[in-house]
Amino acid sequence: MTHTTNSPFAARRFTRRAATSCLILLLIPAGLLAYFWYSVWHTSHVNDQRKQAALASILDQARHATTDTTHALNTSGTADTDTLTGVIWQHTHAPLITYDASRRTFTATASRSAAYNEEVLLPGGDPVTVNRCFRFTSTRGTGASWTTTMTEQDEHVCSPGQTIDHRATLAKNRVKNMPAAQLTRTEVTQALDPTHQYDTYIVKDTARHGQTATISILVRAQRDVSATAAQCYQFTRHLDTNDAERATTSMPIGTC
Repeated sequence: MTHTTNSPFAARRFTRRAATSCLILLLIPAGLLAYFWYSVWHTSHVNDQRKQAALASILDQARHATTDTTHALNTSGTADTDTLTGVIWQHTHAPLITYDASRRTFTATASRSAAYNEEVLLPGGDPVTVNRCFRFTSTRGTGASWTTTMTEQDEHVCSPGQTIDHRATLAKNRVKNMPAAQLTRTEVTQALDPTHQYDTYIVKDTARHGQTATISILVRAQRDVSATAAQCYQFTRHLDTNDAERATTSMPIGTC
C-alpha cells in the first residue's frame, strides 16, 4: 500500500520554491533591461564628452589663429592689400577674405572642423566630424597697429567660402596638370569651363617670368554675379620642378 504525504509544511515549501523561481525569472529581464539603459546612458555621456572636447579644440584653434594673425599683421611692415590678404590667409586658412578700404578692415570667414571617435553599442562606428564657422575681423587703428577679433557664426555664413575653396582647389589641380605651353588666358579659361556655361571662373591675367607662371583668377561661389561672393586667387606654377604636388601653389589675393 502506497502512502502519500500531503502535509501543510511540504505544500508551503513547494510554494516558496515556485515563488523564488518566478522571481528569478522576472529579475533576469529586468536586469538585462537595466543594463541596456545604463549602456545607452553611458554611451551618450561618453559621446557628449568627446564632442565637447572636439568643439573646445576647434575654439582653441580659432583663438590661436586670432592671436597669430594680429602678430603677423603688426610685423608685416606693409600696407599692400594683396600681401596683407596673404598674411591673413596663412593664419586663418580662410578661403574668402574681403577688404573694406573705408574702414581699413579685413573680414575673413573660415569653417573649422574636428573629428572624434563615436562610441557605439555595436561594433562598426565611424568617426564623427563637427564643424564651426568663424569670422575673423582685422582692423587697423588710427596708428599703425592691427587688432583681430573672432566671432562664431551660423554655418551658412561659411557656405560661400566653402564653395569657393572647393572651386579654387579644382582650379589648382587643372593648372597643375596643364602643359606649360598652354598656360595662357584662353587655354586656362577653356580648361576651367570647357562648355562656357558656368561663369564661376574668370581668368583675369596670366604672366610668365622665367620658369614661373602666375595666373590670376576670380573664383565665384555662384553664377549670379550680383548676388554671389567672389575671391581673387593667384596660382603659381613652378616649371623647373618635377614634383607635381609642389609645382603649383594657390592663395587668395586682394584684387585681380
